[in-house]
Formats: sequence, C-alpha cells, structure tokens
Amino acid sequence: MRPLTGSWKLLAACLLLAAGCATPPSSHFVRLWPLGRSGEPIVGLSTEDGILVLAVPHYDVGDVFSMQFPYGNSGLFDYGTLDHLNDDLAVIRPIYARLLEGRLATEPLRPHETLYLALRDEQDQQVMTIVDLWKDGRYGDYIVLPGEDEPQARARDLAGSGLYVQRDGRWQIIGMMAGITARLDEDAAQDAGMGFIGLVELVRVLPDRIDYFERDIKPLRPDFEFGVPLQPGDIELPAPPDADAPGTGTPSGGT
Repeated sequence: MRPLTGSWKLLAACLLLAAGCATPPSSHFVRLWPLGRSGEPIVGLSTEDGILVLAVPHYDVGDVFSMQFPYGNSGLFDYGTLDHLNDDLAVIRPIYARLLEGRLATEPLRPHETLYLALRDEQDQQVMTIVDLWKDGRYGDYIVLPGEDEPQARARDLAGSGLYVQRDGRWQIIGMMAGITARLDEDAAQDAGMGFIGLVELVRVLPDRIDYFERDIKPLRPDFEFGVPLQPGDIELPAPPDADAPGTGTPSGGT
C-alpha cells in the first residue's frame, strides 16, 4: 500500500475531525433594548418562532425593541415587536432582519447527555462550554459553570443565554439561563447552582400550531438589501401601546 501524501493526510485528518466533532452552532444571541432606552441590554435567543427573552412585568404585547445581533466580526441593528408572552417568557419578532434561527429540541435533557452553554469571549465570539447539572439535577434545572467563583453575579450576566445539546448531528436549544441561583447552605455562596428555564417551560410560550403555508414576508430595508445608507423615514416602526410613556417614541430613521 502506497503511503499517504501530504494532501491526502490533510484530507484524512479533516474527515476524522468531521466524524468526531460537531461544527459549532450559528450564533442565536441577540441584544435588545426597549425602544428609546439604553444601558445594559436584555439578552435574547433567536429561535424558529422568534426571539425568546425573559419576561418582565411591565412588558406588553406590541412593545417595540431596538436590537443588535452579531454578524461576522461586527454587529447589525434592527427593531422588533413583542408578539406574545406569559409569566416567564416573551417572544419578540424582528421587523426587518432575517436572523439565524435556533432549533428547539423535541425532548428534555437525557441522562448522561452533554450540556453546553453558549458564552461570549472577549472578542464577542461565541464559545460553547460544557456545563454540569447542579447536584446531578436532584434539585431541578440548575447548572454549574466550571471554575466560577461568583455564581450569583455570573448568573445575572448570563440571563437569556442559550443551553444546547447535540443530537442527530445538529445543535438544539434545550434551555435558557434564568438569571437566578439556588444553594443549600446559606454560608456556601460559591456552591450555588445557576437556574435555567428548561424545554418544558420554553414550549409553553410557543404557538400550538403553525401555518406552514404562510410566508413571513418582511419589508425591504435599503441598507440590508442594497447596501444603501439609511435616510430619515426608511424605517417605519409601529407605535408602542402607550405612546406617551416616558422613554418611548418612534424615530425618523435608523442606525
């Protein structure tokens, strides 16, 4: 048998890597702000039904959000409206952008299945990190992030981030960080589990049925479609439910 040449060795190595490792998932991470406000963003998770975010008591259907989502080495900006919500979650639909949509798993976490948390590194790139269930899952939907010394602060920072599993060669969303922690010993602050909303709760906010023949036709936006700089009036936003509320209003253009 003839020895492999350099190019054939490279091809063989690539095939071995492809067989043993799954390609990292596309980023479904979205930052959002209620329209007219700034500061710390809300973190959302783009899915096939819209952007999932943690619900806040003052949210209402029709609320408008500005949003920023990573695209390559930069970030793009768009707007979205709150479509529906329950006590735990809200679904925001982009007005113009066609985001990469994560697929939800069809069943909860299986025993001994590897669980991944989607983190962001210093360059704002996605990093998939293996995490474990807190106390082997005996106390519900809580995870432990290896090497984390301040789980309470970290849990707040990670609220809205996605949890994934690999099934059938695909990355599937199985949960979303809830921004809460739990501990058994009041004095053991470092031994705390970081809570997440599991698949059973995620699906409650999704519609019971979907019309597969209905086309999601979004209006054209000049900078998205043709690379033309935005002009005042290019972006038309629906009025928020309470147009007189402080911090709200419809801008004449976009950025």
